[in-house]
Amino acid sequence: MVFRIQELLGKRHSAWSLAAMSCVVAPAVLACSTMALGPAGSRMIAYSYDTSATGAGYVFVNPQGGVRTSIMEDSTARWPTEYGSVTFNQMGFGMPTAGMNTEGLFVSLMWNDDAAFPAAKSTDILNELELIQLLLDRAASVEEAVTLAREAPVQAMVPIHYFVADATGATAALRPTRKGMTVHLGHDMPVPALTNSDYDDLLAGLASFEGFGGSKPVPVSKAHERSSLNRFVLAAHATHSGSKDAFAALEDVENDQTRWQIAVSPTEQTIQFTLTDTASQGRIEMGDIDFSCRDSVTGLNLETTNTTGDTLDFAQPSATEMTDVLSDVLAGFADTIGMPLEWAGPIVKAQMGSFTCPD
Repeated sequence: MVFRIQELLGKRHSAWSLAAMSCVVAPAVLACSTMALGPAGSRMIAYSYDTSATGAGYVFVNPQGGVRTSIMEDSTARWPTEYGSVTFNQMGFGMPTAGMNTEGLFVSLMWNDDAAFPAAKSTDILNELELIQLLLDRAASVEEAVTLAREAPVQAMVPIHYFVADATGATAALRPTRKGMTVHLGHDMPVPALTNSDYDDLLAGLASFEGFGGSKPVPVSKAHERSSLNRFVLAAHATHSGSKDAFAALEDVENDQTRWQIAVSPTEQTIQFTLTDTASQGRIEMGDIDFSCRDSVTGLNLETTNTTGDTLDFAQPSATEMTDVLSDVLAGFADTIGMPLEWAGPIVKAQMGSFTCPD
């Protein structure tokens, strides 16, 4: 990533040095799982965010009716926010890890060593996390999200792929390649789940397990390694069981690096989550949130929240607080992210200025 922070830092960092010190996370420290449970018309989406670094971050309320700009260096990317959304973010405002919008579109990321975006041929560049926000801002369905993702010029050094779902029950797996976005959708996605490997490879591995054409036992015991394939097998088992118990399915794929467990209902517009570091739990009713346009950032600090019920204290975090949280995240990834802690403040400043409302 090359962030638009040179003038904010007041130093003469070259574009090359900014790119060289990009967010590069080793696959051992970022392993996640997503699955869609139950019948198509009333599915629950279960997402496990797993990292050895930290569970620090925010739940942000993203308003509709405004304009968002990329914080990437020299980017001219600018787009309207047609839909409001609630997102879980580690790298700051406008750069989600996962989230759902007011139309029921859900997007999450997972590490994939084989993912690689093509070289951007436009100045309207985004980074790979801003792409998630773009989809939530502008897409009401999986089909619309796929079209936007295929067209968006992304500059990225982190190999991630995406799981997308909507209120109709449609799901898609999106993997960036040097030739463009590879998409599994509809009949090409017989198992509505994704972990940290190419979807075709996961399906091929699944075929060797009991119940899916093979003879290997399903790795139900916690004694089994929670590899990408094993987690996919467990997710496939959950999706085929007919159960909509998202947290039971998330417990099956849980490991010692699990930080967030998120259960989303696109049709009921609800989000439930558990923070495994603190055992805090929360429930968000999208219908109770005011998504009207406002320039201020509204969020919930996941480091300090200590709720076990439905009361969530969304507030307007200060730049200082958001800088402290981002610093914690960068420090947590100190061995795998080459981004100096001094960049946290300038990045937060750029992010807080990336969304505006009409006059």
